[in-house]
Amino acid sequence: MIWQDVWSRPGLKYRIRAVAMLAVNILLFAGVGCFAFWLRSGRAFAPAMEGYADQLALTFRFTGEKGVSLGSLLVEPISVERVPMQIPILGLLMATLIGIPILVSILYRFWASLPFIAIVGFLAVMPWLAITLLACCMIASLPLLRTPFRFMSALLGLLPAVVYLALASKGTAEVVGGRIDPIDTIKFIAPWLLAIVAAALSFAVVLAIAKLVDYRTGAVTPLLAIMFGLPVMLFEYYVGRDELHYRLLAALSEAHFEEVDTRADLTRATMRAWERHPLPRPRWQDVYAAEARKWQMALAEDLEPFQTELARNQTELVERCDWFRWAFPDSRYAFNVLYLKGRALDTRIDAAEFRRTAWIRFYDDVPSPASRMTWQTLADNQPNSLLGAAARLRLAQLDARAEGIDPAMGMLASLLSEWEAEPVATDAAAASIGAKGALTREEPEAGLPLSRFRILLEARRLYDLCESNRDVTYGDVPLTGARAAAQGLWFGLLDLDPRYEYYARNLEALRKRYSACRLEDNFELEIAKTLPAARQQAERLEALLAKFADGDARPEALFRLGRVYKSLGFADRGEATFAKLRETYSNSIWAKQAERFALHRWPTANERSRQSTRLGGVLNP
Repeated sequence: MIWQDVWSRPGLKYRIRAVAMLAVNILLFAGVGCFAFWLRSGRAFAPAMEGYADQLALTFRFTGEKGVSLGSLLVEPISVERVPMQIPILGLLMATLIGIPILVSILYRFWASLPFIAIVGFLAVMPWLAITLLACCMIASLPLLRTPFRFMSALLGLLPAVVYLALASKGTAEVVGGRIDPIDTIKFIAPWLLAIVAAALSFAVVLAIAKLVDYRTGAVTPLLAIMFGLPVMLFEYYVGRDELHYRLLAALSEAHFEEVDTRADLTRATMRAWERHPLPRPRWQDVYAAEARKWQMALAEDLEPFQTELARNQTELVERCDWFRWAFPDSRYAFNVLYLKGRALDTRIDAAEFRRTAWIRFYDDVPSPASRMTWQTLADNQPNSLLGAAARLRLAQLDARAEGIDPAMGMLASLLSEWEAEPVATDAAAASIGAKGALTREEPEAGLPLSRFRILLEARRLYDLCESNRDVTYGDVPLTGARAAAQGLWFGLLDLDPRYEYYARNLEALRKRYSACRLEDNFELEIAKTLPAARQQAERLEALLAKFADGDARPEALFRLGRVYKSLGFADRGEATFAKLRETYSNSIWAKQAERFALHRWPTANERSRQSTRLGGVLNP
């Protein structure tokens, strides 16, 4: 039997037409490859990207590093769980990437499919899929393997891709892990099932049309245009470019402010030092101890390299946030981006933690004056949302330091009156929200680290602190002394950063300067919170409760004492302290916090012993 294809017709015009249509198909398919890469990176043309060769090579490394995989494609940057409309988009896209090269190999011969395979490997940056497609096209088109029934040849050629997608489903389970409800796992399988069905359907349609037109050229182009245009249109209409750029921005924010254990550098330095010793080498433990002593001295120096990197990351994030709001002013994520910008401007390195444990950890709960305009914009535009509540809290903290207690208390009173009385959504209400539809997207704020309870806790604590400590003798100066330098100190309690290395020293200075003021019990409480050992904290808190029988710091002191008792293994004493807190200060926010902690599982004595051993060593004595 003679195998008929687009090259079977004699005549120069037919050959020219076949080459022209093949070139059009290649260009259209290049657009598909660029779209596939853009969905992962926000970049349209992969070869022009800095680090392109490394990104391509990363796919072939089996070292556990994060590379290109179909599992990660379903999770990031846009998760099919958060945006279910990605399921048909990714399914149709994968059907196009798999189906078109196989059809080209059947209708245009195997060699014509090689540019399409190269596009999958080098423009879509999916080299493993490209290798799979090489096998698919060989099975579908080579004379020794093809069958007289072309649709059957296409289905046989599809088999390696089916195996590839089946392995991808297992890889998806590893990527997702325990992050989703098992019931929702169908969302992570559906794109690949849709891809197989859509590819098989495209085989049937194109091969039927090709037979009807007696294998004239042009049968592939219309379907390719449809299969390319459909996922692009679905993405533009139902998802949007702002979704992709916002998810990339949120991922960048997490990456920039992720905790770092610098002790890994100590291990590498120890290895280099140990290898430099001539044989016989000293014990590893001795070299490690010597390097650790040098490391501790290095930690005693300033954090300039880390601070420089933080400043560079903050600048990049702020610029990206400003670009996003310029490019997508009406996006549903516009105010999320403002929140990310405010957090970036407020982020600091916990220097005391770094000196103590060699970990780089960040915090953003002490707002910077540089973020005021960002929080003000967010509060003005989203006054009734959780984002607006977080912004108003930050503005109140800034006002307490710069404008005085009265403006801060006014904003906090408004915030608390609106949010403390509002009922929390029940499980039934949440279920009704989730039942709107299988393709319904989650709320824009869902992925942000926002806690209503935490916001109200900080707001109530600040409000009660200001309301209960307006001193007859000193006025508001012990709370905020920025405008009272003539009275001895330029700062008050609210001007201090609790994570500052000399926080305890400054508290002692405040307590000495404003002796017998109404804020004295709060000075004692804050000093107790800075103590490194739990037993020291317990002793200091017990002394505080004995000395200040009517102080406004008692609710928080009882809560912290109960928590310290539990951490030390004295569960009964901890429960008794929490019970006293709930009985005496039932309306306090700290009583509610104690109820939440009652559900917390605390480590046993054996577990605490093992944890202490595991965390011990030269850097954690």
